[in-house]
Amino acid sequence: MENKLGIKITLSLCFVTIITAVIAVPLQTAHAFSWPCIDRSDGKAPIAVSENNVYVAWWGNNTGNYEVMFKASTDGGQTFGDRISLSNSTNGTSVEADVAAFGNNVYVTYADNKTGDADAYIRVSNDNGKTFGPEFKLTNNTESNLASSSLSQGMKSYDNVKTSPYELKVAAQGDNVYVIATGGDKNDTTYQPDVFIRVSNDSGKTFGKDINLSESKGIVSERTEIGALDDRVYVTWWDKGTDGTDTPLLRISDDRGQTFGDIIVLTANATNANATNTPSS
Repeated sequence: MENKLGIKITLSLCFVTIITAVIAVPLQTAHAFSWPCIDRSDGKAPIAVSENNVYVAWWGNNTGNYEVMFKASTDGGQTFGDRISLSNSTNGTSVEADVAAFGNNVYVTYADNKTGDADAYIRVSNDNGKTFGPEFKLTNNTESNLASSSLSQGMKSYDNVKTSPYELKVAAQGDNVYVIATGGDKNDTTYQPDVFIRVSNDSGKTFGKDINLSESKGIVSERTEIGALDDRVYVTWWDKGTDGTDTPLLRISDDRGQTFGDIIVLTANATNANATNTPSS
């Protein structure tokens, strides 16, 4: 699939959108990443647990700039180690963190606009959160950065933008890491966001091409969640139709995210009823 998930991030006060870029560009609200407010009410503190280890990530601006922070506990949350800044982005804003863990591995995803455009990143720890490897760039909103990306050569990344709050979630099971996000075609000023997934089967060292799970042209797909167990991956989201109706949907993979079954409409009376806009895997 040639769809890529990327976004132009906006740093805004309430209901004011300003596009940031490395060089000055005209205001393009149709291609903006718009937050109603960037304040403590927008922040979350996602948590992951693996055996007796507890991992918490969050984002805040106590330093005068939004950064993604992390703390780990190895005694069930009785005590925590020192705070670690995972984004460490003095020239950008880092938000929308999520965390997953399996065994000794910890995965933290977040969005950052330090390149002038918003991109999604992941950092991986193989020692229960004591240390983390370098940033892994999951998106490339700027094509010139593709060659220097930590992604394997030839892998396409999401080339999309979105105007409603960016969503980025991560799940882990065994050596498998699953990252989902929402986005749309940046060349289409009337797009509606879709739900995308990228999968790693080697503990986050490399990621495959993106898969568009919703493919809901003209329909807003958002409010995503993900879960994984053994070889199965479960992704849910809501589709908002042009008539204003909201529908919760589900797709399941039985092969570690390589392919996905038909869309399941959760509000339908019949078990495993399929959506009318069911895409192919």
